[in-house]
Parts: sequence; structure tokens; C-alpha cells
Amino acid sequence: MQGELLKELHRDYPSLTQIQGGVLFSDPPKGRTLVIDQARVESSETSPRSASQAIERIGEEFQKTLRIVAYPAPYRVKVEADGTIQAWEGLDPVAVLKRHAPPNEEWDSLGGSCRFACVRYLFATPDGGQRDIRVEPLFQAPDKFYTSAISMPGANACATLESAMERARQEADIIERLSDRLVADIAKDA
Repeated sequence: MQGELLKELHRDYPSLTQIQGGVLFSDPPKGRTLVIDQARVESSETSPRSASQAIERIGEEFQKTLRIVAYPAPYRVKVEADGTIQAWEGLDPVAVLKRHAPPNEEWDSLGGSCRFACVRYLFATPDGGQRDIRVEPLFQAPDKFYTSAISMPGANACATLESAMERARQEADIIERLSDRLVADIAKDA
């Protein structure tokens, strides 16, 4: 049965690499990876058209994987996301973030001239989970903010994969709304 899973996943991921205790599937042109080992199933996608589509694809892959590997419940899904937010016309993200979190000029003598600044916020959920959101300038596009978020689930794990994936969809929505709100409020205060 594991051989059938490997064949099925290999159709979606052309590159297969043996790693310690597991296997790494990848599809570099699509920016996708899938790691399966004794402790976890981890999937990432670097350029999805939408977070909900990516979560649907990941859920389908997990369904295939769990039929064979049989990881027991409860399930916890960690969500990591990054993206860009266009700055309002004439707004410089570097200047906005340096005003919001100004560097100390005395630091320049130790580290050199501070050219960029970022802000990071950690949020705790009632069940002990954590959201870690970072906002910084996008170096390749000076008129955009780059946001990065990691959501770690708290004590309340899910009894089914379906409920874990639904929670991941909700978390992706919260992360997107929170990132947009943080950038808007930081820019508004500039």
C-alpha cells in the first residue's frame, strides 16, 4: 500500500528524495513540497493563487497520505503564510516602518546604517495558540509591504482531519485580515 501511495504522490510531485525517516516529494516549478516521516506530514506551497485553494490541495494530499500512513488523531495544523500588500500611492514602506519603530542612531556605530525596519507582533489565542505576524518592506518592490505569519494551534487539537483542515481555512482567513489591518493601521499613523 505504501508503494501505491508513493506512485500516486509521485504523479503530483515529479521529484522524490529519501530523507532520514521519511521521504520528500517536490515540484520545484510549482513551488510545492510534501514531507512524510514518522512524526509528521508537512506540505508547503510558495505561490498559490489563493490560500483557500492551497488548503484544499493540501487537505486532499493529507487524505491520500493518512489512508496509508495512518497517523492517529488528534490533528494539529500549523499555518504559515506570506504575501505582499501594495502601499498607497506615494507611501514609502521603509519610511513608514522606520517611523513606526525608529532605530536608535547609536546602533549605527555597531551595525552600520539602518536602512530598513520591520515590526513583529505575537498574539495569543484563548486556547494557548499563537499567531506570529511580521511586517517589513519588500526589498524587490519598494512600494509594497511584505507580511509573514505563522499560526501555531493551541491545546485544542482536532479529532478529525476534516475539522483540522477547516480550522486551517479559518486561520488563513484570520491571518489575511489581520495582516491587512496591521499594515493599514501602521500606514495610517505614518
